[in-house]
Amino acid sequence: MECLCPCTAIVPGMPPNKKGKGTTGTRKSGSGFSWTKAAMVIGGIGFVVVMIVTSLGSGWLVGMKPAQSGDVAYCDVTLKDDQGRTVFTTSERIFNASLEKGNPAWLAASMAIPVNVTTDNLVEPVTAYFPGAGQTPFAFLGPEYNQIAEGLIGMKDGQTRHIPFEQNTAFQREMTEEEFAGIGGNFTQAQVGDQLIFGFTTAPMIGADDNTTPGYALRTVIVSNKTGETVTVVYGYAAADVTILQLSRAS
Repeated sequence: MECLCPCTAIVPGMPPNKKGKGTTGTRKSGSGFSWTKAAMVIGGIGFVVVMIVTSLGSGWLVGMKPAQSGDVAYCDVTLKDDQGRTVFTTSERIFNASLEKGNPAWLAASMAIPVNVTTDNLVEPVTAYFPGAGQTPFAFLGPEYNQIAEGLIGMKDGQTRHIPFEQNTAFQREMTEEEFAGIGGNFTQAQVGDQLIFGFTTAPMIGADDNTTPGYALRTVIVSNKTGETVTVVYGYAAADVTILQLSRAS
């Protein structure tokens, strides 16, 4: 009797018939997921990343390292009085913006400040430009300079930090009408908040028998109080905004 079912006859002595290439149920070449290929691709990407990072050298790591004592920070520095007005800056943008507001300020080049390295000088002269006066030394007070140098610790390239200054009552002077007139001030017209230009010696006072001429630097001061008989002038400022442009490592 002839078999009508769709079966495959097995001939004695021969193995069962195997499915050939291209028949149903056969996986085509290149299809599906291959862990071997994935590992090769991932390994290749890793190699490329390592090569790129290596080609950058160690400079990018240095830029991420915070400033430490002994490093030198090249900075933009802006000093402000207690009313928030700019009185000194190394930024042309801030200088011009202050002028547009009718508030003349000192303009200097960016400053190189050793991190956490302080000075014993009361005045550190910095060459600066002031509208109408030209280029002349600006009297940067030593205690304010020191607070900036200390405030640089932990900062990174491109970072900006607001550094409030400790207020020192020694940095103010109360003057009578005669004393104020003696330095060129107009007692009648003086008002609280006025800005004046004072000169400061940059070296200890020298005896009369010494022919050496002491140096001077100029600084903007602020009238903080006025009574019917006296005017009080403050030398110190309120704060500094400091931006590190570049760090030079001590080692």
